[in-house]
Amino acid sequence: MRVLRYLRKKTQALVYGSPFYRALLGRGKNPPHLHLILNDSWPGDAKAGQAIAASPSSPFEPAQPLTPAKRKPLLAHGWLRDLKAMGTDSAKRKARALLKDWLINRDNWEEESWAPDVLGERLTNWISFHDFCAVHADEDLEERLIASLLRQRNHLLRVLPAPLTGTEGLQAIKGLIVADLSLSKGRKALGLGLELLQRHLAAEILPDGGHISRNPDAQLKMLHHLIDIRAALRAAGQETPPELLTAIERMVPALKLFRHGDGGLAHFNGGHQDNGLEMEAVLSMAEARGRVLRRLPQTGYERVTAGRALLLVDVGVPPPWPHDKTAHAGLLSFEFSVGRERLIVNCGAGPEGDEEWRAATAATAAHSALILADTNACEVLPEGHIGHRPKPVAAQRYEQDGAHYVETAHGGYESGFHVTHHRSLCLAAEGEELHGRDLLSGPPGQEYTIRWHLHPTVQASLVQGGQAALLLTPSGLGWRFRIESGIMGGELSLESSVYCGGGTPRRTLQLKVTGRTDEDPAVIGWMLVREKKG
Repeated sequence: MRVLRYLRKKTQALVYGSPFYRALLGRGKNPPHLHLILNDSWPGDAKAGQAIAASPSSPFEPAQPLTPAKRKPLLAHGWLRDLKAMGTDSAKRKARALLKDWLINRDNWEEESWAPDVLGERLTNWISFHDFCAVHADEDLEERLIASLLRQRNHLLRVLPAPLTGTEGLQAIKGLIVADLSLSKGRKALGLGLELLQRHLAAEILPDGGHISRNPDAQLKMLHHLIDIRAALRAAGQETPPELLTAIERMVPALKLFRHGDGGLAHFNGGHQDNGLEMEAVLSMAEARGRVLRRLPQTGYERVTAGRALLLVDVGVPPPWPHDKTAHAGLLSFEFSVGRERLIVNCGAGPEGDEEWRAATAATAAHSALILADTNACEVLPEGHIGHRPKPVAAQRYEQDGAHYVETAHGGYESGFHVTHHRSLCLAAEGEELHGRDLLSGPPGQEYTIRWHLHPTVQASLVQGGQAALLLTPSGLGWRFRIESGIMGGELSLESSVYCGGGTPRRTLQLKVTGRTDEDPAVIGWMLVREKKG
């Protein structure tokens, strides 16, 4: 199979990179102007734009090598939004200079820059910022841009449907739809684009509105691209498919479920979005006002609120292949915040494209969860997928005496250890007490570790001779964490950890309990209680 893939890539490179293929893509008469010019309304980063405008070098040739994940936005020309955010003539001149450089030196097929997802996003960006960088520029620039747009659109039409899923697949589909609306009166590619869109939504959006990857970041990005497609169809006077409108309407309440009080998203299954700016823009432009959901039964998450406290719990199992590329082994992990302050978190996802960080942050130990014998609850593969996975389980949720309970279990340790892990979480009525109970059902003598990763802004210290821990938030709120008695020799410790909430690793702390079970079932109880002042 590897030999066949290698030969196929070599053949494609020879064909796509040939002058004959370039001439074939450009065959026909170029339109004198775009039939549709979009107005991009997403927030840009003016500081990033200033850095690009001030740099004498091209962003396509950085001084330091970049990972593929960091090169993609550059090759997709997402920096046009940052330059436009500056709002200056110098930014416009820089955009035109960079586009000219691209058209002169980089307008031929190249595997990375002409990948379907990168190509689709670049087409969208060129059309969305055409007014900014091409209108009133010299005629040569606009003519060459339109000719290049046509070639890129025609190549995308030839290679779709590509075996792409998630946001990458949707970027390619979006580019095809937007480019065809802008370049063709006959809409020869629009039908294919809309058909691929309907297939994509049917395969990936679950009945509860969650994305099949179970990644909150993917949920946000998917909505972003769907809003772009809807805007392009509206601007062109085309009918919006009901499947697209339904998907947006269902996905917004599901996205809100993952939102902490600080405006950012929770860190489950590859999510690492702390910046709420894009979140605000998506919720504003989605035009869907659905309430925040309490649970996503098909996606596998529970959201519990009491007072100012928020508890988010992963009660699902990894998604099916190939949608598990960013999946983590954080079964039954949770995050806990109060108001705008996060207390207990998962480590998040490391820098994209880094296999070592992927393995580390996807591990069970990188989550506020229980791990048995330093073994992941499901197999994390080096290339970014999940191997052996447990069967789906149902979560129970109920209220009793004003307190909110979530009870669930997973069988990730059944095959190797014959152990089932049950977790019960209880959030008190006022949100000032969180009680947990981890139960291990199986042969005694199992070595376990339970971790509670803390947000970097939380200060922590062991008290009561190491029997408890005091947590202090930036606002001055104090919380006392302690383990219930009789935990089979388990010891509470405070150790270093890492937090990748913004994509860049930061130092933080974790509370950890290690022990060995001596009975069946073994029960480990713990609690987090707000300290009363005065």
